[in-house]
Amino acid sequence: MSKNLFDVVVIATMSAGKSTVINALLGKELLHSANQATTATITRIHDQDHLPFFSGSAYSYQNELLEESHKIDADTMKKWNADPNIKLIDIAGDIQALHNDAMDIVIYDTPGPNNSQDESHENLTMEVINDGNYGLILYVLNATQLGVNDDKSLLEKIQATLEKDPHKQIIFLLNKADCLDEEKGERLDKVVANAQKYLINIGFNKPTIIPTAAHYALILQKMLNNTPLTRTERADVNIALNSLNDNLIIASTIETTQKLKILNKLKKTKAVGRVKFANGTITKQRLSKSIMRTGFGVVQYLLQQRLSKTPF
Repeated sequence: MSKNLFDVVVIATMSAGKSTVINALLGKELLHSANQATTATITRIHDQDHLPFFSGSAYSYQNELLEESHKIDADTMKKWNADPNIKLIDIAGDIQALHNDAMDIVIYDTPGPNNSQDESHENLTMEVINDGNYGLILYVLNATQLGVNDDKSLLEKIQATLEKDPHKQIIFLLNKADCLDEEKGERLDKVVANAQKYLINIGFNKPTIIPTAAHYALILQKMLNNTPLTRTERADVNIALNSLNDNLIIASTIETTQKLKILNKLKKTKAVGRVKFANGTITKQRLSKSIMRTGFGVVQYLLQQRLSKTPF
């Protein structure tokens, strides 16, 4: 029997780390990340539990099948995404951090709308937003560049669309929270408060804001899965393990009862085994807890709530 689908649209302006956010949700580096408007297509990612790897197809603007692969990797995705003839990439695989108990989650990666050299990017994004076949938008904000003009323009369009349909929800990920420099006065609580004020002024009532460190979440998951890391990534793992605490969870604007559930889950998190790290090993339990502390423990909790009657 086929399950119902819960569609999640991921939107961000350039350099907010959207591809890294989606890769962190997937638990692997599948989408191409770069400081440029790399996404020229819509990518549909259907989470199907227990599939051994990702597979899928690429379609033209006339909905013709152009490419197909039974085992997709980052190189395949980069090649398809760069093809101007491809409008939609449709893939399926297992997002291991989420369990599709009552329904399957489908994640849509949309083009970066503020590429001034290519208006088709914003047109594709607005096409998805106006289509209406989704329950949630994950909007990725850059914690270090909050409130740039093209962000506001896009957010105003989204707010106007969501206002017409109270069943649709939006969650704001304040990504790159790990890049804030407290010595320059960039305190996390202050940045969250500024984001809250910024979004309320646009028209979002009581916005749900989750500070995240997607880069750390991704490399920690890669390490947990024994995926080879670069020298820079290994150094970043060390920084993440020694710097992450409960602050990103506590600073989120979710209800206190939800925070307490997540913090309680964090305390009870257990994972058996160790993985090699530097000249020694590290416990999978420590890695798992650190991943939750990147803010993705909150993201996974809120998504899981919608996929099953009993989160966690």
